[in-house]
Amino acid sequence: MTSMNRSSRHDTKRLAVADFKAHMAEALREVEAGNRIVVERRGKAVAVLVPPEDAELPRRTWWRDVYGIAEDIGDFDTVMRSVVRSRRLARPRAVKLED
Repeated sequence: MTSMNRSSRHDTKRLAVADFKAHMAEALREVEAGNRIVVERRGKAVAVLVPPEDAELPRRTWWRDVYGIAEDIGDFDTVMRSVVRSRRLARPRAVKLED
């Protein structure tokens, strides 16, 4: 990729947005190889692509999402008991399966 300018620090390459769009697959291969890519618009950095091992990615699990929702509901246990109770009392509905 001739449009990638190699920086002298930390294997960082800089690309203009247009060049990134035109050479995205190659840029991603560079990131997979351990390089960082700074995407710039008019000389100003707008994004940095780093290998996953260098990124500080939060480890998300389903229970954290539920916990976050539960925090927003004042009395989550009471609400959930009510939901479960109403589902148990609901009349079963016929399900029509298409052939």
